[in-house]
Amino acid sequence: MRLFVSLPLPSEVQAHLALAVRSVSELDPVPGSGGGRPTLRWVPEEQRHITLAFYGEVPDGAVDDLAEDLARATAGFPRLRLQLRGAGVFSRQTLWVGVHEEARGDGGRWLWDEATGEGQSGRLVELMAACEDVGARYATFERRDRRRAHVTLARARNRRSDDGELSRRAQALSVYTGPPWTATHARLQVSYLGAGKGGTPLHEAVADLALGPR
Repeated sequence: MRLFVSLPLPSEVQAHLALAVRSVSELDPVPGSGGGRPTLRWVPEEQRHITLAFYGEVPDGAVDDLAEDLARATAGFPRLRLQLRGAGVFSRQTLWVGVHEEARGDGGRWLWDEATGEGQSGRLVELMAACEDVGARYATFERRDRRRAHVTLARARNRRSDDGELSRRAQALSVYTGPPWTATHARLQVSYLGAGKGGTPLHEAVADLALGPR
């Protein structure tokens, strides 16, 4: 099974993001070279998530043990206060919106961690590393030296350098700020390549993994 761990987005966060995505997905669409298809492949709203760790192929017989080990790991982390903010492009191929984590300041106030930005440090990144540590017992995959929490919005249909379609939309979304929320659980998911809308991957839940108390 092709597995990964994610943080799901609440419905109100999905809906708010969908309005912003809709505004930029309609920006002067440029047909691709194959039969007039759009140059970008948009991730369906219900499939958007924050990836914590991607494992690739895991033997079917190991999935239950993996889920149990992940549940023990995530239980050691507090619930996280998160917010989607800003946007960018990875490798001229992938349009994303960033994830920011709140940090407790003096007096117990919640403060946005502006210094780290995009999940470069903090409990969210530690959770990502912990999920990779667990997965390494069950699968062989490339670990990330630099972890940037994000939600993927669209990918270029071809492997050529970005012709401006992605970067133009990233610029439009650079001022985006979504509603904050509390992440209460992670999710182990299976991914079926090409089985979703428009040839996108289809993701299905395998197990929900509760985070610990606040």
